[in-house]
Amino acid sequence: MNIGKMISKVGASVKGFVSNRKKMIVTVAVATALVAGFFGLQSYKNAKSAGSPRFNFLQGDAEMLRVSKSTESTWADPISANVGDKVSFLLYFHNGMIDTTAHNTRVRVDLPVDQSSTLKMASYIWSDETPYITDTIVDGKIVGQSGATINLPTNARISYIPGSTMIFRNGASVGTQIADGITTNSGVNIGDINGCWQYSGYVSFQANIYGESNLVMNKQVAHAGDTNWQEEIAANPGDEIAYKIGVRNNGDVDATDVSVKDILPQYMTYETGTSFVYTSAHPEGIKLADTLFGNGVSLSTIIPGDNGVEYIVYKTRISSNIPTGSWELINTARVYQAGVEKAQDQAKVVVTANRGLIIDKKVSDGNGGWVERNSAKIGDTETYRIIVKNTGNVSISNVSVKDIMPMFVNYIAGSTKVDGLTANDQIVTANGLSIGDIAAGGSKIIVLQGRIYGCPPVGGYNLTNTGYTWATGVNEISDIAITVVNVSAPSAPSNK
Repeated sequence: MNIGKMISKVGASVKGFVSNRKKMIVTVAVATALVAGFFGLQSYKNAKSAGSPRFNFLQGDAEMLRVSKSTESTWADPISANVGDKVSFLLYFHNGMIDTTAHNTRVRVDLPVDQSSTLKMASYIWSDETPYITDTIVDGKIVGQSGATINLPTNARISYIPGSTMIFRNGASVGTQIADGITTNSGVNIGDINGCWQYSGYVSFQANIYGESNLVMNKQVAHAGDTNWQEEIAANPGDEIAYKIGVRNNGDVDATDVSVKDILPQYMTYETGTSFVYTSAHPEGIKLADTLFGNGVSLSTIIPGDNGVEYIVYKTRISSNIPTGSWELINTARVYQAGVEKAQDQAKVVVTANRGLIIDKKVSDGNGGWVERNSAKIGDTETYRIIVKNTGNVSISNVSVKDIMPMFVNYIAGSTKVDGLTANDQIVTANGLSIGDIAAGGSKIIVLQGRIYGCPPVGGYNLTNTGYTWATGVNEISDIAITVVNVSAPSAPSNK
């Protein structure tokens, strides 16, 4: 944009008589009388008689502050613009009192600090001799609009471009750069301004219109019911786990059309109905639909700063069937704006699955006790006990047991009981008997019977009974119980 050309257009009606001071004064007086009539001329005479400088009050004085997009050549007020545009401002000054000087004249333009779709600027002129004015006012009426206004389709902010301030003195069409400061409280000093048209001028500067939200995310995890949120925790299979997703807008303008999605890792299951969002307006929480892991949940608009932070909290449960070993369950959440991913974060749960399956095999001592070794004779009934226990921290699934009867011992059909309940006779088959799942720390007791039979040769026999157990993810283990049987021939009868 050629500011000089714009200013030359604005001052075209004045430049023709700048060279002849007397001619200009007469011309202005005539123009004033024609346009404003008696009252306008009278106000000028009254001010002139006071002998003090006075700014922007005569017929022909321009609007005090106008604006234009830097790509355009016409000054206006208001204008329409968009985020990303560069705009230029033009401030008009004219000491209308001939033979006076306004010393240390300062000009100032206030740019709004808050985001808005209507950016309203205010302007000021003052000097050592004059109080500040905010507008060009002729015969009690503001010329143009008060200040300057930029209308935008969305919220935005505006910022001064350092080094852009120029002054066009004495009707000049080419500006001279002056110090920054026009947008500060003290304004910028443009020096001493003499009275009359040929000393009028303009101050221009540029500003950027900007507006950007900046969504960030923080994902944390804790055991359900705990408020000690962390980036990583240790847990056991079957534990209930809570997650917290924090979304904050570190930008300058509202973030609209915000949504959040989450991806749960393997062996982690969402607990239906546990999703809530917490905001400064609703610290008690608002229940969300169970769509976080599908299409996501909408957070609508997030304002910048602490007051705009929103938290999503929900619960999950670690699978009890997670395989044996150490697992890092990494949960990833993502935040989107208008469908475009803006940030993501993760939280980690380290799970150690230990399936400590053990088996303990004993035989009845005949007196209510259980031993690893007993004594019996041919024809006796032996009662065996197998205890299968889970000493790990995770449930064991699909546990099976089987029992191998030794030589000279026959299984007694229908004698098998599991935790006191009669079970089928599969325990003595190759596939064994299924006894279901065993929770961490749990156990099951299996009892079965066999009868010693036959007619073995004379001697001592260790009848070793072997019990086996295995489960999903756990290899087969075994234990034994021994019955000692001594076989002897009958003694000859006495001859007496």
